[in-house]
Amino acid sequence: MTDVNEIISSPFVRVKLVAFVHFIFICNAMFGTGLVGAYLFYNILFILAMFWSIHCKESIESIQTALLIDALSIVFDLICISIFFNYMNGWTITFSILNLILRPISAYLLHKEFTERGGIIPTGGQIFPIHTNNQQQQRTYQDMDRPNQPIPTNNSSPTQQNVSSIY
Repeated sequence: MTDVNEIISSPFVRVKLVAFVHFIFICNAMFGTGLVGAYLFYNILFILAMFWSIHCKESIESIQTALLIDALSIVFDLICISIFFNYMNGWTITFSILNLILRPISAYLLHKEFTERGGIIPTGGQIFPIHTNNQQQQRTYQDMDRPNQPIPTNNSSPTQQNVSSIY
């Protein structure tokens, strides 16, 4: 049997493990009565973000979205459990609390995956960094709005320019 640390350190297994465990706990929490549509809504968004992270193995945005939803779900779980505690049965209470307890652990694992995919947590309190002095990030795709066409360097007059050199 392999070591648990080896399994958790594997990048693609880590995301699949978090998605599978939360899927099981969310499904079991929804078997009972008492939880509202808000609980279902943000948990469906979380599971969709996890599936997106599994599908796009190199995407930073997908894992960042899953991490953000997971972190916010801690607060949302606390609100839903505390407000609707009297209306839930024992099965729902048990699995919704277990899901809440596992959220910080999954947030840590998703943060680890985020940094391994190349994500950087912005410093200085800026969530969306502003580029100054017209600095732009290097693009990895061809921008169709700005074609890279050579500019003619000859100093001849426009009437003497060869038409075939344009095309």
